[in-house]
Amino acid sequence: MTPPPAPAADSGLAAVLYARLAAQGRLRQLQLLVEVDDCGSIARAAERLHLSQSAATQALADLERLLDLKLFERHARGARATPAGRALVGAARGTLAGLRDAAQALASISHGAPAMLRLGAIPAATARLMPGLLEAFAEAHPDVHLELHEDRGSRLLPLLSAGMLDAVFCRRPAQLPPGFAFEPLCDDAIVVIAAAQHPLAGKRGLRLPDLVDSCWVMPAAHTQLRDVFERIVRPALPQARLLPVSTLSMALLDGLLRRPGAVALAPASLAGALRADGRLVRLEVEIGAPLDSLGAAYDAGCSFALLRDCLALARRAAPRERA
Repeated sequence: MTPPPAPAADSGLAAVLYARLAAQGRLRQLQLLVEVDDCGSIARAAERLHLSQSAATQALADLERLLDLKLFERHARGARATPAGRALVGAARGTLAGLRDAAQALASISHGAPAMLRLGAIPAATARLMPGLLEAFAEAHPDVHLELHEDRGSRLLPLLSAGMLDAVFCRRPAQLPPGFAFEPLCDDAIVVIAAAQHPLAGKRGLRLPDLVDSCWVMPAAHTQLRDVFERIVRPALPQARLLPVSTLSMALLDGLLRRPGAVALAPASLAGALRADGRLVRLEVEIGAPLDSLGAAYDAGCSFALLRDCLALARRAAPRERA
């Protein structure tokens, strides 16, 4: 369910903290945050970054003073991130990963790639649309560096509107900035998947109440699947057992569904890839809720020839049969 909006005071403080980080924060501090979190020790983190321990301690102290928040609890065996530290470490990892991707793209361009195309895709679009599109694009433009970011739409679409991505392959957004367009490319549907050994595998005519003894892997928050789970599955199975984890990761979902009796809602577009090796199956149960089509969001006024060609190839490569 959508969390309640933050109080105005919280929003104002968030703006102040962001302004401080943008104006006075340093990338070296972000690297240090991640290293301390990884190894649990300021001394070891300093060694990895070729800093003196005093310099590392001072850098962390400067950052804590800048934010007026304690980021790490020091203890006899090292340092442990506070809740504030964990929040900032997560953002630091994303920032550093983005810089590494950019560096790789720049390296490719410096070694002769004449141009770069930056795409975003939600996992369902990666499974359903990307294989055919990437093969066709590589054949048509063998010298172009194509950079693909996979994440949820709520994280990718702001990058599109900020000009950091050229197109995002996702479901129809609730709202797009003026001048941006969404083009549907293929249908999708909601299915229930489980391990091939699930007691209901292969049985026909199932209804949701038949899954009363199953254990559900929760869909990721703020997704259409989560909304369907809350509106349809929960009322039909008020006593349903839930695994205490939700994920967008195909690999993690694959592993979670190996637990006895585990089931999950999944887009048919993604379920096909998960079922490819025969270890997972689709249960024959009707959910009774539609799922938005997969398509491409992009700046409708963009004259970038590579993007126009990519969209044309996406139209031709999109699967025509229902997922």
